[in-house]
Amino acid sequence: MTDQPSLTHISHGKVCLGRKEPRRSLKSLPLSLYTISHGYYPRVNAWERPIEWGMLANDRLGDCTCAAVLHMIMGWKAVANAGTPCHFKDEDAVSLYETVGGYNPANPSSDQGAVELDVLNYWRDTGVDGDKIAGYATLDISNTEQIKAACYTFGGVYIGFNVPSYIMDVPAGGSWSTKPGDFMGIIGGHAVNVVGYGRAGARVVSWGSTYTFNWQFWLDYVDEAYAVVNPDWIKQSGRTPSNFDLAGLMEDLQSY
Repeated sequence: MTDQPSLTHISHGKVCLGRKEPRRSLKSLPLSLYTISHGYYPRVNAWERPIEWGMLANDRLGDCTCAAVLHMIMGWKAVANAGTPCHFKDEDAVSLYETVGGYNPANPSSDQGAVELDVLNYWRDTGVDGDKIAGYATLDISNTEQIKAACYTFGGVYIGFNVPSYIMDVPAGGSWSTKPGDFMGIIGGHAVNVVGYGRAGARVVSWGSTYTFNWQFWLDYVDEAYAVVNPDWIKQSGRTPSNFDLAGLMEDLQSY
């Protein structure tokens, strides 16, 4: 895969990117330590109920790493609270972007995107809108069965991928698929949250809408993925697969 350009805030028409190149952490726990086997998990469509996701300023700023976090919280609360809506405004995403990405509204050149690990660590240590996660675990991006298991267990997956230029012309609600020979057309990095999957691929929230992509697209372009541990989600959903050592993961997260 070709390295993405150094420019991380790319504006294309009415939407922006904004994920900086991944930074790996030796302290990030791999989910594989807690998954005994990789079995089949039912297709997840918890978010089929209407949710007004909103752009959260990602149509004018490279704050996708922050918008994805707020979208995850919206999804969790909608499901756990039996459909009770939870809405965020553009200014909520911008405020988080200022904190974790160093964005300064008075200085447009500071709109340079953010690193997903920085966002996750802030979410864990400080919290976002009163929502404080227990931690996160690194996923094996080459193992799509593990991605499905993480989505099923944790109510979503926080991912980053390299954006091929041609998907910027796909209309809202459309599908992304690999286009042979387009690996040189990477225009930047983007962060989204996975909210569902099937045998053919996954569904994500991006730019205020949902998109689908096939698993080959995932293997070609995704380069970081995290299972985000929200204790309230685990308690509310009651979906933890029997082959997942959640207790062990939670215990280890306390030391990180």
